[in-house]
Amino acid sequence: MRTPAIAGYWYPDDPKTLGGLLDVWKSSEPPFSPPPALLLVPHAGYAYSGQLAAAAYSRLPAQAYDQAILLAPSHHAALTGQVSVEPADEVATPLGPVTFDTALHKALSRLPGAVCLASAHAQEHSLDIQLPLIRRFLPGCPLGGLLVGQLSLHAPGGRERLAALAGALHALLTPRTLVIVSTDFTHYGAGFGYVPFRSDIERRLRELDGTVFKAFASGDPWRFDDIMRQTRATVCGASAMLLALACLPDGAVCTRLGYTTSGRLTGNWEQSVSYLTAIVHADWQQPARMLEQPARPEAAPSEKTLSAAAGRALLQLARKSVQAAVLHEPAPDPEIELPPAVLSELSACQGAFVTLNRHGQLRGCIGEIAPDRPLCRVVVDRARSAALEDPRFYPVSPAELDDLDVEVSVLTPPVPVPSPEAIQPGLHGVILQKHGHAAVFLPQVATEQGWDRDTMLTQLARKAGLAPDDWKEGASFMVFTAQVLH
Repeated sequence: MRTPAIAGYWYPDDPKTLGGLLDVWKSSEPPFSPPPALLLVPHAGYAYSGQLAAAAYSRLPAQAYDQAILLAPSHHAALTGQVSVEPADEVATPLGPVTFDTALHKALSRLPGAVCLASAHAQEHSLDIQLPLIRRFLPGCPLGGLLVGQLSLHAPGGRERLAALAGALHALLTPRTLVIVSTDFTHYGAGFGYVPFRSDIERRLRELDGTVFKAFASGDPWRFDDIMRQTRATVCGASAMLLALACLPDGAVCTRLGYTTSGRLTGNWEQSVSYLTAIVHADWQQPARMLEQPARPEAAPSEKTLSAAAGRALLQLARKSVQAAVLHEPAPDPEIELPPAVLSELSACQGAFVTLNRHGQLRGCIGEIAPDRPLCRVVVDRARSAALEDPRFYPVSPAELDDLDVEVSVLTPPVPVPSPEAIQPGLHGVILQKHGHAAVFLPQVATEQGWDRDTMLTQLARKAGLAPDDWKEGASFMVFTAQVLH
């Protein structure tokens, strides 16, 4: 029997205290009817997300399930493209042991890419935090536990890997199976390496989490993966969510239950984690959604995401160019600054925008959309322009350099779309043209501002010098996507 490392820290280790909390936190609402096929729950310490999780678990009609499968992210082990089956037969909780079903674990161990890595589970909280809740609200239900490593439809071989894994997992699901997805939502703050905005944090976090949830609730794995790539939202269980989506059939219905943030609970918005609960009604007997690449206007198949090394180098190049411009020094030369392998990658012709922010406020943004020049040259030149030539601002002064946040958006070639309905806010950057007027928004603008499609296009029309509703008739649109580097 394994004893969780988090017992007594992330939740009380006294049975009476823990049981009393769960009794207080359970929902007064009636059980879900019909029984959901999937439960989405957070995995923070109970002081932060326990009440939200308990309210959702307590509405599960336990008698409706013959088995439950827990999908949780791995925080401590690299499991790229893999899943790790819980190695323990039993795990202790203050409310009694939770037993994992031997037959189910044997079946899970045959999944493509399955391993059984004990070291990955020893300190992992994302799975263990669910066990007291499962013990209380799903007593005796045969349980399987998986840690899910990094999965992406856009990684080399990622679609094939996910399709094989999801297909094999879907084959184990019955009409009386509950899939539990353990995930927190956005981790905001410098400590998490994610500060996409610095003002109006509570509202923007709520809108960002709403964008991620809406993509998940769509039931479309490609849309969800696209939004995760576009926003770079630090949702730790994104791969577990993606695997669950790949198992869902068409027609699944997702319902959001509750939402909160640690910032709201503590008043500390410098560092905040978001928590959300939801259920999905679906028929596991129906075939899983196909994972073929959808035919829609977005990045051309030949467009590749920059490597991590190239992304870091491009950001450094942009910052050096800003500094050189402000201090009236020669611009950096990519052929001198960049290693040969990185220079080769950054010499492909692509459009890009360089955005400067200071204390959370826009300080300059200039770019090129057409892929007419080597990317590294575009970034050097447009970083200088953003610092000195944005007509909306005074030139950046030397005293501001240490306070600047530099962002580079690497663009795919724009493609036309037939109507506004084809535009996906948060995924697509948009170019609007009408009667000689034109304006552009980068993909992240809609997410940062919390705009839906109509609001975004109304604001874009105003930016182009048109009337607010002029986008509705007679306008043409082109869209592109962006890899956003912070």
